[in-house]
Amino acid sequence: MAASPTPGGGLGAILAAGDRDYLVRNSGEQVKISSIEGDTVAIYFSASWCPPCQRFTPKLIEAYKELTSNGKSFEVIFVSGDQDEEAFNAYFAKMPWLAVPFSDSEGRKSLDERFDVNGIPHLVFLDAKTGEVLTDEGVEFVSEYGIEAYPFTTERINELKEQEKAAKDNQTIHSVLATPNRNYVISNTGEKVTDLLVPRYPSLILRGSMLVYAL
Repeated sequence: MAASPTPGGGLGAILAAGDRDYLVRNSGEQVKISSIEGDTVAIYFSASWCPPCQRFTPKLIEAYKELTSNGKSFEVIFVSGDQDEEAFNAYFAKMPWLAVPFSDSEGRKSLDERFDVNGIPHLVFLDAKTGEVLTDEGVEFVSEYGIEAYPFTTERINELKEQEKAAKDNQTIHSVLATPNRNYVISNTGEKVTDLLVPRYPSLILRGSMLVYAL
């Protein structure tokens, strides 16, 4: 479900807290929030103790590296749910993006509340210029579509779903089963079944990795 639009003010109004107007890299470098460049910014709520987070983080890292290496305007900001700074540092060391300092527990709590985080991993995509929430279903979008979902708007996801539906509506046995180098399948007797032989089998069913003929 998409989150409600965030009130105006841009990233500064969302990410700054008290006297803190910066984020950090895993090297310890401070980065001014005002210097963040990117049309799309993702806020990533995660923790090292969370198994689903451990599975999803590598996918997000892969997408981030591919998008940024291709010149896409994209940034990620990590908001930790770890219990201590040592765990935060070890987890953050694997990440190529920015983070809210672990020491700013109030700032992290405020972001949790602002984006109604009830479970992790949780990934919220924002318009970097306005602070408007594009979607709070980022984990699902990245897991299912990867970089194809960029710029991670509901409009883009709807477009991808329409493409999937069109492809499914137009698929044939050949498009499902064949490859560029193989135009046949093997029956349980070892017979090669090609496009020309398919009409002999009125019902062709795939069950797992087995090809089943219902004559």
